[in-house]
Amino acid sequence: GAVAVINPSTNQVIDTIQVGGCPYNIIYDPSNGYIYVTNPGSNTVSVIDPTTNTVVATIPITTTGEPIGITYDPNNGYIYVACAGAITATGYNIVSIIDPRTNTVIGSIQLEPYSAPWGITYDPSNGYLYVTGLDSSTVYVIDPNTNTVITTIPVGSSPVNIFYNPGNGYLYVSNAGSGTISVINGETNTVIATIQVGGGPWGIAYDPSNGYLYVANQGGVV
Repeated sequence: GAVAVINPSTNQVIDTIQVGGCPYNIIYDPSNGYIYVTNPGSNTVSVIDPTTNTVVATIPITTTGEPIGITYDPNNGYIYVACAGAITATGYNIVSIIDPRTNTVIGSIQLEPYSAPWGITYDPSNGYLYVTGLDSSTVYVIDPNTNTVITTIPVGSSPVNIFYNPGNGYLYVSNAGSGTISVINGETNTVIATIQVGGGPWGIAYDPSNGYLYVANQGGVV
């Protein structure tokens, strides 16, 4: 239930910040300088002021929220949270919308029933949001101007994370269940390549110094 603060100059942990239960993902909001942490164990998002390394707000998502993925939309200034366990009365999973000016949930976007939205990212080339459906093997494309799903993209089994590559403008989806990475072209919203990696691929990072992508495989190597 904590966030570790690391000084990259010394590669040492210099502080620890208590947040909610089972903190999962973390982002920085350049509009207010705060850090947002999803806590699926307590169905909350913690807001951290990095100037003091303290939690300045706790945002409740839903009673069964399980907030997992989180991203910032620079066009409208909102934060979007993929809630894997957020099932509404109509049986849909949702993406919650947070206004960082008030640190409150101002709305939600419904996805397919029991899709388990997990990872989420913003594509600056088209302004859309991309959400992985863990249980539906699908990526949902959301237009934040209307807060609606405009198309769906079939990918591999159990897609967890999705990453926008600024090097080539493509989106990369880690499919934990099939040991692959799906490559999506945001211009056509289609899968243009499938890359075999290690078992249980999860996190993806981009190195601007060499242009490579690095994938963490939970289940081992090829």
